[in-house]
Amino acid sequence: MSVGRLVAVQARYLLLARSREPRAIVFTVAFPFFFLVIFNSIFTTSHPIELGGGLKIDAKAYFTAGIIAYATALSTFTSLAMVLTTQRESGQLKRFRGTPMPPWTFVAAQMCAAIVQVIGMAVLLMAVGKIAYGVALPGSTAVGFVLYVLLGAATFCAMGMALTVFTPSADAAAAIGPFSVVVLSFISGVFVPINTLPHWLAQIGRVFPLYHLADGLQRTLAPGATGLGLSAGDVAVLGIWGIAAVFTAARRFHWEPQASRG
Repeated sequence: MSVGRLVAVQARYLLLARSREPRAIVFTVAFPFFFLVIFNSIFTTSHPIELGGGLKIDAKAYFTAGIIAYATALSTFTSLAMVLTTQRESGQLKRFRGTPMPPWTFVAAQMCAAIVQVIGMAVLLMAVGKIAYGVALPGSTAVGFVLYVLLGAATFCAMGMALTVFTPSADAAAAIGPFSVVVLSFISGVFVPINTLPHWLAQIGRVFPLYHLADGLQRTLAPGATGLGLSAGDVAVLGIWGIAAVFTAARRFHWEPQASRG
């Protein structure tokens, strides 16, 4: 069996296992759907939200794009950090590394499964946004929207793997992952329009990749977007965070349990 097929088969089984796990469904499907409905029901203002650079976007499109960014972080960064830390501390990663199968195929399968899940969630949330709230994806920027989803998913996958370097136990990963995503969502233009935040707080949010993923997706939904709707700054920051996370994970990723080490 080819390496590519090994990864595909493992990714398929991982997706099947996640679809049967209630906690995974609640975190990665129910939460984003719930927030999409809540925020689009609360923020009913007819005034557009300014994104910068002269672009303005309807509030419902703004929050739909923001919740897609939130769902991306949950399905990749949070899920991978929790799953890999749990499997490492239970000894599964150590046992897997001892098999004839290349160890990296397991990690690649985890990432592929997470990315497929993100794509499914993006399609679902955009469909809900379109049907329930009239959110439209301009044809000229549809490619840019897809590229942001894929780049964001890849970046947060790498960050989830890198986070395992700093999570000594499954409990630590379960606390740090979701908490950090929720906190960043408040200062990254996901739960609160970025232009309503204090300047200093907005500047902190712009340091992190969640802001740039949300901003990029929101720009592709703005009626005045030109070309593919891609922002060089957003793409660059996402790329930098992704490369830094890959470098960290490649150098310090652990296959053996860490909690029992003195």
